[in-house]
Amino acid sequence: MTFDSAEPITFTLEEASLNRAQSWQSLIQNLMAETDTFLVASVRDGQIEPEEKTDEPAITLLLIAEQKNDSLPVGIASIENGEIGMAILKEFQGAGLGHSLIASLLDWAEVVNLKEVWLDVQTDNLVAIHIYDKFNFKKMGDEVNLTLPNGRATKLQRMIKFLNKENTSL
Repeated sequence: MTFDSAEPITFTLEEASLNRAQSWQSLIQNLMAETDTFLVASVRDGQIEPEEKTDEPAITLLLIAEQKNDSLPVGIASIENGEIGMAILKEFQGAGLGHSLIASLLDWAEVVNLKEVWLDVQTDNLVAIHIYDKFNFKKMGDEVNLTLPNGRATKLQRMIKFLNKENTSL
């Protein structure tokens, strides 16, 4: 489905569920065709000790574009074990939707009493870094060099946001 750019498009967020499983699987395939960002976590996790799974709550949100009677996921964001991940189809980037996604994730994280959230961002992804800076994420540790399976070299920077008032110093 393609959207008519001459017609208004509205956006909503919904928690990912099985009733949209096929469409969000398609979204992930489209995102993987647009960017190699999804390769980062799998390569990163293969190079370091896997983190212990916890009983912390997790959520996946879908960014839904709606036009007339049609709706389709065009972005995805999640928190699992405190790690934030997020991606939006290129066609829909630059409209403040990333800001809305991260704000919703952080609101949820505070409601479920997470103490902190973190992410690894590619250092050349200046748009993402700008968004995370706006939300007071702080750089932690050194940049890490990473070579993706497609041969592209990149650098990652860990960023963290403390959510409770007692633990705001680095």
